[in-house]
Amino acid sequence: MNGSETLIGSLEQELKALILEWERFFSGDRKTPPHKEKTRLERRIRQLADRQSFRGAMGFRLEQLQHRFSTYSALWERQLRQREEGRGPGVARGKRPVLAATTPARSGTTNAPASTSVKRTEPGGLYERWLEAKRGLGQRPGLSREQFEAQLEAQRAALEKRLGRPVEFDVAVRDGSVRLAARARKKTDR
Repeated sequence: MNGSETLIGSLEQELKALILEWERFFSGDRKTPPHKEKTRLERRIRQLADRQSFRGAMGFRLEQLQHRFSTYSALWERQLRQREEGRGPGVARGKRPVLAATTPARSGTTNAPASTSVKRTEPGGLYERWLEAKRGLGQRPGLSREQFEAQLEAQRAALEKRLGRPVEFDVAVRDGSVRLAARARKKTDR
């Protein structure tokens, strides 16, 4: 690893730590938002981008880091605003809002997208998990259970026809949006 790779890797680790600090704040474990840490990381990323021009893989990693930081910053600001206005997740029930599903699912991978997933086979309906993830990010669902299930079955039928085998869906949260991720089951999956 050269110095640039080490520096970008260090900044990626700092971003992961910052994400955890924001989660601690929104869950109530931390009293004040980590604005100083956010400002310091933002400054370091900007200085690196201004100081050096990267090409190829290093440029891609830096762009991904900048994009992830920007996405998380927007998410945190929106959640702070909602919290201050008293309309964020959990506020109506008298609880503190929680930053839901934003930790990277794959640790140790340098450019893994921030995501989580919940397998369809786990207890509780897929719709309920989708709805919970939407509310956790302060988003309105926009679909009734019937609409959701109708769209899901249409997608399932089209994918199974194209792939020639059964498909299962997961609820995934990536970069501040909730999605359904389809995965073809292996022949040994039942």
